[in-house]
Amino acid sequence: MKIFIAIAIFAILAAALTVAMKRLQGKARAGAYRARKLMTENELEFFGRLVSALPDHYVFPQVAMSALLEAASSDKKKSHSDRLRIAQQRADYIICTRSCDLVAVIELDDRTHSATKDQLRDSRLEQAGIRTVRFQSRSKPRADAIRLAIVGPTASAPTLDTAPHH
Repeated sequence: MKIFIAIAIFAILAAALTVAMKRLQGKARAGAYRARKLMTENELEFFGRLVSALPDHYVFPQVAMSALLEAASSDKKKSHSDRLRIAQQRADYIICTRSCDLVAVIELDDRTHSATKDQLRDSRLEQAGIRTVRFQSRSKPRADAIRLAIVGPTASAPTLDTAPHH
């Protein structure tokens, strides 16, 4: 009889432990998340400026740096370490041609930006041949200045007609 009670207690404890482990595993896999805004109000306003300034381009906000860069080292450890360096970073915006060729990475610098970190980030992009254009949040330029900074003077950019009309 004592063996039967011991086996029953063991079975109950094993079942309780199994249920508890499944609950913990379920929470560990799923995590706890909530939605967040893609951009701040400031970033959203500047996004509108970029779209207006570059109607013949695509503007993509909050792009993962790992979508733009990949580790170039043939050494697996160095390559893994280089991947981890950019794993959590995002570009504020990227500008692409209509055929999705990357034109530039755009950063909107505010008080949260660190000049040292920004320089390192820009150098990583530069290694891959990607140009970074930075704008200051507290003095955002107008659409024509944005276009000029990103694509330079173009034939399709509007020009002022200063010739006399007869």
